[in-house]
Amino acid sequence: MAGGYQLSHDAKISMINTTDIGGTSASLATWMDMSGFESCLVYVEVGTWDAGDDLDECRIEAASDSSGTGNVEVTTDSATGNYDTDTPIDADGDFVILEIRNEDLPVGKPFVNFCLAEAGNTGVDNINAFMVLYNAKEKFAEKNGAAVSGEKVYVTPHSNT
Repeated sequence: MAGGYQLSHDAKISMINTTDIGGTSASLATWMDMSGFESCLVYVEVGTWDAGDDLDECRIEAASDSSGTGNVEVTTDSATGNYDTDTPIDADGDFVILEIRNEDLPVGKPFVNFCLAEAGNTGVDNINAFMVLYNAKEKFAEKNGAAVSGEKVYVTPHSNT
């Protein structure tokens, strides 16, 4: 989902479908520009998971552009980090919620993404995850493009477009 979907007048979402990350890592296909938003939330939930594995990496990163140039960690993952790797999530239904504010980003790095990884692999390690940018600095009138009857329809109690 390149760039994500506009959810409402002040939120944008992007997600990865259920992905087996055993022995590898996962992140969004595209870095999301947070410069127009005040807040970011990442939700990660473990699906089918091998009992011998752990979610070894779970963090939000920031970069200077949409290709991830100069990426740095905004939240950390280590034994003493924001995501404590000494007590990681590792079972079906376990979850992590990561949240940052725009002011937490390093200067000149408005693009955000997340990194999830399981270094070992003794079986299937499925995760589901999404990122939401919210509290838009300027509200969006038509979220995913101009309304077109029968093609792009926006419904509120106040109008039929």
